[in-house]
Amino acid sequence: MTIPFVDVAIIGGGPGGLALAQGLKKNGIETAVFERDPVRSDYVQGFRMRIRQRGLDALKANLPPHLYQTFLDTLGLAPTENLILDERFNRLDDAGQADREPEDTHIEKSVSRITLRQILLSGLDGAFHTGKRFERYEPLADGTVIAHFSDGSAVHANLLIGADGAGSAIRRQLLPDLKSIDTGVRRLAGKITLDAAARHGISPLLTEFNTNIRPRDGRGLMITSHRVDPSACARHDLIGGEDPGHAGITGFHFNNSTSYTWWNTAYDTDELGPDEVLETRDGAALLETLLQRIGHWDERILKLIRHSDPSTVAFLKVRSSTPGAVWQSGPVTLLGDAIHAMTYFRALGGNTALYDAGLLVCELVAARRHSKPLLAAVNDYENVMRDHGYEAVRSSLSAMQRNVGANRPLKAIPAL
Repeated sequence: MTIPFVDVAIIGGGPGGLALAQGLKKNGIETAVFERDPVRSDYVQGFRMRIRQRGLDALKANLPPHLYQTFLDTLGLAPTENLILDERFNRLDDAGQADREPEDTHIEKSVSRITLRQILLSGLDGAFHTGKRFERYEPLADGTVIAHFSDGSAVHANLLIGADGAGSAIRRQLLPDLKSIDTGVRRLAGKITLDAAARHGISPLLTEFNTNIRPRDGRGLMITSHRVDPSACARHDLIGGEDPGHAGITGFHFNNSTSYTWWNTAYDTDELGPDEVLETRDGAALLETLLQRIGHWDERILKLIRHSDPSTVAFLKVRSSTPGAVWQSGPVTLLGDAIHAMTYFRALGGNTALYDAGLLVCELVAARRHSKPLLAAVNDYENVMRDHGYEAVRSSLSAMQRNVGANRPLKAIPAL
């Protein structure tokens, strides 16, 4: 069997892997992306992603100008003002927040993960391959590498990139002793369309602001909105519209063209019930579980939860990678969650993956155009990636401790 050759092979079609492919293509470097699933339908895919400067800079550098403009045109709008309420709907001062970490978020910029994927896939015809479940890689004596897939196919490359997420199969082979950790935090989140919120008389304080419900005792609730402009999306063909790959999935969760308010809350292990019970409950049952827990809160808050679309609600264990791993550079490297998966606090995960892609593109351009040795380029990328990625892991974990454990300490948070 003849094994096809590609200069750079990318395993994983998430934001980081696709942004890397776009940047390499833009710079004339041959690449191919291999993705297991035809459509991403993991739960997180249905939510928006906050955009930070590092994400914007990487996208501007890696995308061709017309796609970067499309990205800007189809951005959603998030609220720009913050509000803190207690569980009785009384407004609280923002006391104690002055010492929080410097925030580089463009607070009004909110991108649908589905729209971002549509943009990042544009122009990658022939370079994006689905139905490719990575099994193992095989380093060769000449410094190249072969990636093997479960369907019996393989690809030969100068460099193999593991951009295959927190459960990375490439990382398991490259760094078999590196484990992720369970933080012990359990998350629930849900959405309601702004039209439905208006019909049900949901208070504007819960739809027009970045609102934090900070009860006197117990766990808090974060609420924000994502507003889309259908007329702006209409100028860009299918980008920003409904993704046909999600057409067979019922409910609102993977809707990509409707404005919504969404909320999330987090609890310690067993506070809402045993994991083995919560993991079996559907969205409606999880909503009822949460309502039983916060039933003494103001009815204006409960109404938002009660009328959320059950298809948008799920139970998630919050996990984190373990920062600090160092390895000898070779023809296989890692990007994004594959090496520095982090909690969702501070909205760093997706932006950090995009930033990784920008770093790696610069190094590979130096290798291809300026005779920099490939291994030196990979090594330089990995050193910078580890520094900023591991810091983001620690920062997100620290933010989780401050937010979830604000009123009641968490049982056990690992020290990273």
